[in-house]
Amino acid sequence: MGTPYSAILTLIITAGVINLLMGIYALSGRSKVSMVKTFVAFSMLSAVYTFGSALELSAGSLEEIVLWIKVQYLGLPFLAPLNLLMVMYFLGMEKFLKRPLRIGFFIIPVITLALVMTNELHHLYYRDIVLRPDTLTPKADLVAGPWYLIAGAYTFGCMIGGVALLIVQWRRKRTYRFQLVTLLIGLLLPLIGDFFYLGGLTPDGVDPIPVIMTLTSAFYMWALASRGLFHVVPIARDNLFESMRDGVLVLDMEDRLVDYNAAAAGILPELSATEIGNRLDRLLALHTDAGLLASDTGREGKARVSDGSDIREIPWAVEDRAYHYQVRTSVVRNPGGQVAGKLIVLIDITQRVQLQEQLRQMAYYDNLTGVYNRARFMNLGTAMLEEADAAGEPLAIVLFDIDHFKRINDTYGHDVGDQALLHIADVCRRALRPDDLLARYGGEEFAIAMPGLTGARAESAAHRIRRELSAQALEVPGGQLRMTASFGIASTTRGANRSEADASAWGADRAGADASAGAAAESRLQRLLKQADLALYEAKNDGRDAVRVARGEEAG
Repeated sequence: MGTPYSAILTLIITAGVINLLMGIYALSGRSKVSMVKTFVAFSMLSAVYTFGSALELSAGSLEEIVLWIKVQYLGLPFLAPLNLLMVMYFLGMEKFLKRPLRIGFFIIPVITLALVMTNELHHLYYRDIVLRPDTLTPKADLVAGPWYLIAGAYTFGCMIGGVALLIVQWRRKRTYRFQLVTLLIGLLLPLIGDFFYLGGLTPDGVDPIPVIMTLTSAFYMWALASRGLFHVVPIARDNLFESMRDGVLVLDMEDRLVDYNAAAAGILPELSATEIGNRLDRLLALHTDAGLLASDTGREGKARVSDGSDIREIPWAVEDRAYHYQVRTSVVRNPGGQVAGKLIVLIDITQRVQLQEQLRQMAYYDNLTGVYNRARFMNLGTAMLEEADAAGEPLAIVLFDIDHFKRINDTYGHDVGDQALLHIADVCRRALRPDDLLARYGGEEFAIAMPGLTGARAESAAHRIRRELSAQALEVPGGQLRMTASFGIASTTRGANRSEADASAWGADRAGADASAGAAAESRLQRLLKQADLALYEAKNDGRDAVRVARGEEAG
């Protein structure tokens, strides 16, 4: 026949066994617990406390009760701060848990343990321990001493602090409700039980905490083994998500917003919690025309990779400021491998794009006038010549330079000379067609490629530019500076200009033909420039401020 407390003893011993199993499970490494030392310590000390409680309840004398109370206190004072530490680790608060603070958490528990072990000498923890006269089995009444109140307040403070931290995260993080519920149960049930015990509301004055730990330990064990509790630290991971400098958008299968981080809210100022569950098309359209949620894969600047994700670079605007972002889109899969949504990461590459643009400007453009430089003119002019040949259209090349430019520099200084070059480039831009190609060919010399124009029509265009340059004076200190220019023109014939190398390339291998045709076109462009240069010197020799056309058109 059992004792009056047989059922309670069974529950308490069960709690102790479960805590031992949890500690062993964590030590085995199978659980991947991030705060493994804290969790193992909590589990093992909980087992010590519950086994000590069971032995106290089954004790046959006051001396045995006192002994098993001391055994309980090998674990009891440390459980509340360990629980708080677990909560803080779980919430990703490691940066606050410096070594001095972790040590400080256990100063009061260590003092409590020392005072319990030596209570007979000072009675600071228990003023007295006496047997009750009216119980069927030996049961002690414990009269609290001054340190008992301090230790109790500290225990309650740790537990209430843990509950408060979890409640704050409950309001902020819906994703981790299961983990938060598990930890809240582990804190709230013992806290409630302790209130009942201190208020004398438990049957026969039995401490309910060991019995309650049967429930909390079983719940912890189930959550640890089957639900992956603590396999990772979800909210610590979430804090990393929030602290990322790159914007992150999590969408479901219907492209509705599931979650986003603080950086994404900075990129999309209109983004708020009220947008969760809504599609983002409207907000994205305020900042880019790239169509981030479009399902097609043929958009310019988009690279599809083997796992179904893609990378693209897009322009972005916030109010009057321009940005560029690299957008990485990848699929999100559930544990079964099915696609559950997508993850969009927005990486600010504005500085990189600006640097690339600066390098492109340096490589392609004259840094003073802003028109193309000589190397870029040769590249684009060669392509333009090939296109003209393919279309059976003529192409005219115009070279001109400013008359007596050295005299301008010597008279007004190089700063006015620079202004003169800028002025010439600006006049030419306004006078030329959109398809014409203008470049600073060197010094005060400029080159123009005019597709579709014969030598005669290019001569008329050159005279128009010459008159514009002469008519539009440059304002300089002391008055106006009027400038003239001399022009030389060379042109191809209409569609019958391919050289022998060009013609043979058309019948060769495609890759070789392209290279051969390109080399031939570049050679022909250089001949055109040479002819235009000779015509330019003829204009200068004839008194300047003139236009001359090369004698004869380009020979085939």
